[in-house]
Amino acid sequence: MLTTPITTPHFHTRVLTLLSNHLDRLDSPSGKDDAVPTIPPLSPLDTPLAPGESLTQLLGVISPWIDLCSPDPAVYNVSRQVLELEVAYAAFCGLGNIILPAPKLHHGKLHGEGVTQYAYAIQEALKIGHYIHMSISLSMMDNPDQDVDDVIGSVTDKARGRYMGLLEDGHHKDSIEIEEKDEEGTVIVTRKRPVKFDFFGSWDAWHVIRTVCKYNTRLCVGKNRIALLLHSSLLSRVCNFFVSLQFLWSLSVVPRRIS
Repeated sequence: MLTTPITTPHFHTRVLTLLSNHLDRLDSPSGKDDAVPTIPPLSPLDTPLAPGESLTQLLGVISPWIDLCSPDPAVYNVSRQVLELEVAYAAFCGLGNIILPAPKLHHGKLHGEGVTQYAYAIQEALKIGHYIHMSISLSMMDNPDQDVDDVIGSVTDKARGRYMGLLEDGHHKDSIEIEEKDEEGTVIVTRKRPVKFDFFGSWDAWHVIRTVCKYNTRLCVGKNRIALLLHSSLLSRVCNFFVSLQFLWSLSVVPRRIS
């Protein structure tokens, strides 16, 4: 199946401008904690899609620049509005399958704290698109080095440091310094990487999501990265999961023998 974005860069720019203006008002000396602005409905410039029979052969892609795990309430609220707008429009156009962005497990000092709010956002999306099948692009392992947001214009960059446990320099205490040197021993770059590494982070996140969504049959997980070397216990857990699914499927299709 061919993939297609549900919204255009024009919509992306409009949302970023709306969020940036709201955060600027909050950070101003006379600013107050105003309600998060409501994103207006989609216009013809905001989406390349229109209802039609051919859309049933397409796979819709939810905007990857949203962050449903963000600890910043403003970023999360805007991200959830984007998700609900895109799912509602996908259902209106007749799309039957969509791909959801993976939950971001690392936000500064925080690790995995936003999975529950991500799950509730997906639960609401399943209610909006009541016949749409949704797939979450989840990595096989929780690797902090891979959980780096390389999407241009991501709203994750708009999150305020005080919600992420960051210091003034943008780093946090629970990190280690890594120095990259050239052949002569001169330090080229110094960066900080979170210490916490969880082999079962992705699995635990998926378990929370499917539990909150009550094991909805229209929700599944897809691997966006194949890990060549997996921890033995993690590999055993994944294999047992799929073996159990195969066993349950065999019970449902094999007729019972009547004695």
